[in-house]
Amino acid sequence: MADHTMSTTKFLEEVNEEQKLFIENLRRLLSTGEEANCKMAIEIMKGGGVPSSMYEDLLIYSKILPEASQRTLIRKLLAKQTISDWKNLIEDTTAFVNIETTKEKDIRDKMAKMCKIVGWEETALLGYLFFQRYRKGLSFILTYPHRNPFRIKALEMLTHDDVFDFHTGIGYYTWKGAQPEEVILSNVDTKIKFPDDHPNATTLRVLNFHNCKLDSIPNEIAAFENVEELDLSVNNLKKLPVSFTKLTHLRKLDLSFNRFTEFPKVLIKMTALQELDFRYNNKSAYSFKDNTLVIPDEFYTQVPNCKVLV
Repeated sequence: MADHTMSTTKFLEEVNEEQKLFIENLRRLLSTGEEANCKMAIEIMKGGGVPSSMYEDLLIYSKILPEASQRTLIRKLLAKQTISDWKNLIEDTTAFVNIETTKEKDIRDKMAKMCKIVGWEETALLGYLFFQRYRKGLSFILTYPHRNPFRIKALEMLTHDDVFDFHTGIGYYTWKGAQPEEVILSNVDTKIKFPDDHPNATTLRVLNFHNCKLDSIPNEIAAFENVEELDLSVNNLKKLPVSFTKLTHLRKLDLSFNRFTEFPKVLIKMTALQELDFRYNNKSAYSFKDNTLVIPDEFYTQVPNCKVLV
């Protein structure tokens, strides 16, 4: 919780219904990104005070507004609130203009540089706020060391009930529904560690690793021992670990659009499987055409209730 002190109370710092209406109007003015509207909102707060409920909004706008002069004015407004926990972040001039159209990789790289100046905790705070509003900004936090509390919170933000959506945290393109010839497999070192340190790994039933740039699956996949649906589509996988057999509840597995050159034999032991998508593997340089892999008869014998897509 931010530690802040204020001297004399101004109109917008009071708690009443009229103030709430003003605050919503201020948010609308700032959200346009237009210079005149932003200037008007800033002038209102300079005279009427800065509502504590807008601190996080202003922190975001101090980083994303297109005009450097407007970002500077907002930093000055925040600085007067003496929010000690945010001191370095408020003073830092790193800008994330056009964040809604900026690639996650570029945001990650910029946050990595900013972290060296403002520190992990404040960088993580900004990442959380960006993600809550723009669904971007978590991937750098996911590069933190295993079981780092900031990384753990990021993993929790990607979890809803028993569904864990790692793909959204990574922030790469969603190829779901695309034509095979459109799908691009790319080797990228994201420096993001496999999330086997998820604090609620054993309670998760659905895992989404679609297009997470994975070139291997560690044995620690067994941490998700109760998973029932696993999406590993559009990655760079060539094999599966032996520990995969510990996923004894796995019913649905999507391995489409990977780099398998032969059927992973570990799947023959996955007797609970009911659906396996193994399409578009063994891709040539330019297409998936005529690259269908052979499913061994032993698999059909040992896993007779599984529907296979090839």
